[in-house]
Amino acid sequence: MDDTRVLIAEVAHESNSFVHDTTGRAAFQARRELFGEEVIEELRTTNSEIAGFLSVFEAAEYHVTPALSVTATPGGVVEQQTFERYWEHLAETIRNVGSDLDGVALVLHGAMVLEDHPDGDGRIISRVRELVGPAVPIVATLDLHTNITDRMLAGADALIAYEEYPHTDMYETGETAASILTTILEEGITTHHAIERPPLLSSGPTQNTNEPPMSDLMFLARGAEQRGEILKVNLTPGFFRSDVPEAGFAVSTVATSDRAGTEVARELATAVWERRIDFEPDYPGPEEAVAQANARANDDSMDGPIVLGDVGDNPGGGATGDETAVLSELLTQEVDNAGLVLMHDPGAVATCREAGVRSTTTLDLGGKKRDSHTDPIEGLACYVKTITDGRFTNTGPMGTGTANDTGSTVLLRCGNDVWVVVTDNRIQPLDAELWRHVGIQPERLDVIVVKSANHYRADYDRLAVEVVPVDSPGVNTMNPADYTYEHLDRPKFPLDDGIDYPPWN
Repeated sequence: MDDTRVLIAEVAHESNSFVHDTTGRAAFQARRELFGEEVIEELRTTNSEIAGFLSVFEAAEYHVTPALSVTATPGGVVEQQTFERYWEHLAETIRNVGSDLDGVALVLHGAMVLEDHPDGDGRIISRVRELVGPAVPIVATLDLHTNITDRMLAGADALIAYEEYPHTDMYETGETAASILTTILEEGITTHHAIERPPLLSSGPTQNTNEPPMSDLMFLARGAEQRGEILKVNLTPGFFRSDVPEAGFAVSTVATSDRAGTEVARELATAVWERRIDFEPDYPGPEEAVAQANARANDDSMDGPIVLGDVGDNPGGGATGDETAVLSELLTQEVDNAGLVLMHDPGAVATCREAGVRSTTTLDLGGKKRDSHTDPIEGLACYVKTITDGRFTNTGPMGTGTANDTGSTVLLRCGNDVWVVVTDNRIQPLDAELWRHVGIQPERLDVIVVKSANHYRADYDRLAVEVVPVDSPGVNTMNPADYTYEHLDRPKFPLDDGIDYPPWN
């Protein structure tokens, strides 16, 4: 076996600066909190970056030291005490390996904001660099919605972002990062970063990499990687709900030549800017979207459900998961054989558990949180069909094999014929397996509402006859003009007019 030793670790969070509540340890424990060998045991067979790391490092016969894997559902900024707890565990693992450490592979998100600092990911990379010194290479994977900072670039030898949205390429991203690390270790290459930031804030549904404009731009990025000196091109729309200077689009490169990397970054940034109009949102609101879906569902030729994405209330962007705008329309318009997943309302869950399965109970459902943009649906009569423990495993293309825990989970039948999944824990319900977990075959529904911006499409596209993103209210609204920024670098399209870009022209 090779004597090379690498350390792997994950500390990941997407932070929405416009959410009032902070993200503490309980949120990480509800999603994933693994230490030491648990990391390998739990994630080896999943579609994850950690599994991708392991495939490469074990093939190279490296010694792998796992530190931790912690991640929470997107929400408010991360509590300082929680961040420091996880950092200290990572730092102690690095210290214990000591001088035997040859390389570090990190799984980060790239949009983590801390209570006292806007760049949590940059802080992790720079602290790791301080501990391991300048000679030990550091690679890090990033979400497509990373807000790449100069501090992140300065501390890492390679930053490797997802290429797909929905993020179905987590494993492959881990493989790519690990392969670059092995190349650095075995061939002694020196890497260079280049970055350009076209001044653009793009709407979530328009970032789908299976459709233009992103599919066209990703095609250009993959082509640029065929040039000899280019190791990786990252085309990252960013996360504009983090109110930080760097929020927004970026094109970054990892190359063996600074000149070649800069040339590609500028070329792709220009291409992004030329498509800026295509990234503006143009989607129906809740009333129009439900009316259109209901009309189509009544067509006897339909052979599958119409799926509506409740974008504004996507927990995967930090939203409350309890907005009622789309559900209210399902009830008001008396849509038959419809379902909504999910409604985060622990109080309603408690009421249903007390009432019991097969009971009918009256609820004030949703709309109860500090950041809720809609009111509760009051006096709603619901039949309690099922109560579960909320534990299921993703079977769809994104995060395949990873565990979920929605807490106590209730399946309700409300109104005319609307099935609603109500949960104790807040997660993005991107995998259709949640329906099967509560006893519903989603293929048999006519209209399905999913509180998600785009990730749901990885699993639901294959079930649906049509998918429609909905411009719905919530703290994850698809329009950046709905936010009031304090720290964002300006100007940014579409917030500002008369932007002169690119400067090198």
